[in-house]
Amino acid sequence: MAGDSLLIWSPKKLSSHAYRLRTGARAAAGRDVSGGIDFSVATSSNGRIHRTRDNARLWAEARGQGRSGAQRSASAGYNPVTGRISASAAVSRSWMPTRSVDIVIEPVVSADTTMRHGYGGTVRVTQKAEVRALRTGTSFIASGTVSSANKTINTELCIEQRLFDGFNLTATVRRQNAELTGALRARLGFSW
Repeated sequence: MAGDSLLIWSPKKLSSHAYRLRTGARAAAGRDVSGGIDFSVATSSNGRIHRTRDNARLWAEARGQGRSGAQRSASAGYNPVTGRISASAAVSRSWMPTRSVDIVIEPVVSADTTMRHGYGGTVRVTQKAEVRALRTGTSFIASGTVSSANKTINTELCIEQRLFDGFNLTATVRRQNAELTGALRARLGFSW
């Protein structure tokens, strides 16, 4: 995806066996609005393509900055094969109480429903807070999510350490459905 281009062509590996190609267009300068079609495919570990009805989805996104400096975003998606509609809205506020600490607060509301099958849909509300120590590259992240589907609150505590450009180490403790799980992840990324 070229920074100056109005066309979007963005292949992405979502996991070890899932891929997405995002195509579309963005509005001319001055408006951060875009839309298009996502094509996705998932395979088994031996390379066999999973048969699914979620291979294509129409999408639209809008982003902007409010008067207070908060970053705002909204997105919507529609799968014409399954009838699934999804939407989300988020606001991100950040403060720098000192030169070496950055604080980010981000509430997100999302919803989805399948129109063709009489499914009532699900609404999720997530609140995320992040404290970044800029000099050391360490982030402390706490988040909580409540969903209308299961009427529980899921929480997550995370510590992320940037070891060098493109390489992060993350330790996470998650409480979901009254069970605690932990994970340790390393992520390596390159930009060119």
